Amino acid sequence: MTTRFGRYLRTALAGSLLFGGALTAVMIGGAIPASAASVVRTITGVGDDSYFGISSDGTDVWAATGEGVSEIDASTGAVVQTIDGVNGPDGVSSDGTHVWVINSDYDTVTEIDASTAAIIRTIAVGSEPVGVSSDGTDVWVTNLFSNTVTEIDASTGAFVRDIAVGVEPFGVSSDGSHVWVANQGDDTVTEIDASTGSVVQTITVGDDPAGISSDGTHVWVANNSGSTDGTVTELSASTGAIVRTITVGDGPYGISSDGAHVWVTNFEANTVSEIDASTGSVVQTITVGGTPIGISSDGTDVWVENEIAIAGPSGFTITTSSLPACTEGAAYGPLALQETGAGTSTSPYSATLKWKKVTLPKGLTLSSTGVLSGTLSSKLVGGPSSVTVQVTETVTTLNGRKKVRTTTTAQATIPLAIIQPQPAVTSVHKTSGRSSGGNTASIKGTALDGASVVTFGTVNAISFTVNSSGTTITAVTPPEEAGPVDVRVTTPGGTSPTSSADVFTFTL
Repeated sequence: MTTRFGRYLRTALAGSLLFGGALTAVMIGGAIPASAASVVRTITGVGDDSYFGISSDGTDVWAATGEGVSEIDASTGAVVQTIDGVNGPDGVSSDGTHVWVINSDYDTVTEIDASTAAIIRTIAVGSEPVGVSSDGTDVWVTNLFSNTVTEIDASTGAFVRDIAVGVEPFGVSSDGSHVWVANQGDDTVTEIDASTGSVVQTITVGDDPAGISSDGTHVWVANNSGSTDGTVTELSASTGAIVRTITVGDGPYGISSDGAHVWVTNFEANTVSEIDASTGSVVQTITVGGTPIGISSDGTDVWVENEIAIAGPSGFTITTSSLPACTEGAAYGPLALQETGAGTSTSPYSATLKWKKVTLPKGLTLSSTGVLSGTLSSKLVGGPSSVTVQVTETVTTLNGRKKVRTTTTAQATIPLAIIQPQPAVTSVHKTSGRSSGGNTASIKGTALDGASVVTFGTVNAISFTVNSSGTTITAVTPPEEAGPVDVRVTTPGGTSPTSSADVFTFTL
């Protein structure tokens, strides 16, 4: 939104929201006395996509949409043209000479000649730029994910510096001397010296500050959510001290001061609050179109963006109730675990899905896309088991220009039957012992893990142990009549078959 201070100094803050349908711009005539301000006209055909900001330089109004940048004649409200060739434009700020357009998805700013509407250049900035403000000398861009402000030379488009500010910097406004940044992530405002780029101070304001506008005397901050939802914080531009907190409508977001009055969009109330800049009192509340977000005052008229928000997708659950059995030592899968409602968000929403292994039988793996596969460890014991998985879905939407991430977590324990191969005895050492028992015999074989019974003929071994690999059992022989017997092992996979390799002979 553009605030006009005096005749020549203009600053801008761009705000936007994910929407469906056509963008409309509402023109409010800021007549004197201020209480006479009313909606003059509603302008359609501005754009038909989701990202946009609005900025008036007194001659033209510039509205950025996902389709391009629309130029509106400030005197008549007529749409002059739509400028193509920008990359999904979002926020916008005009200083009267050039128009600066944020391309959030591309981490760039596009410079447009305000008189010819020709694209001059595209400049790389930080990660996820959202707010932009030009004071005619420099252009200031907030980079939401970099926690920085990029300074650009307005005359050359050259990068000047990156300045570290608060967490998730959003709105920005320069009054020519100082730059004011609303940091949504830590509920603060950062003051920057415009001539040196140094941070002067950090001021704690209301919850979730979004829009910010400085008229050179005061700085006005729209507090968007939490316990201070519905307020504007007024700061002294000379000291940064909090002057007062002003209650406005529901969901204040965009804000623009022209020096005499402050204009605030209340996107949840579909209204604009007008504040007397000298007293801080709310003069009136004006009903505008659905979900007003961006706002820009040029001292004569106030321009407001309106649209209807779309609700995001709901949560999800894991629905796979059971898995096929898997056999130790044999390749398993791949099998895709299914979930209902996950990752089904549609444009302009985006969703990411992350699977997390909570409990998984040894040898199995779960891919990031939920595909279960692998070769089951031979150390596992056959029988009932399970796969416990946890899936987290994060859906990203926009509330104004603030990215809102809604996280839903689903967890399921899914039954899994492990089938252990039938054990087999391949050799016995010693091969003989006293019939009175008490001898130690080493039994070698396959799939012996999980053994529950070892028999010599018809009598169970006095005791036995199984090695970690399931290939050897050390058993103490029981008393048994003299003669040869089969040594057999019982596991969850069954009982070993008899063979010439499993014979043990008891002697007198």
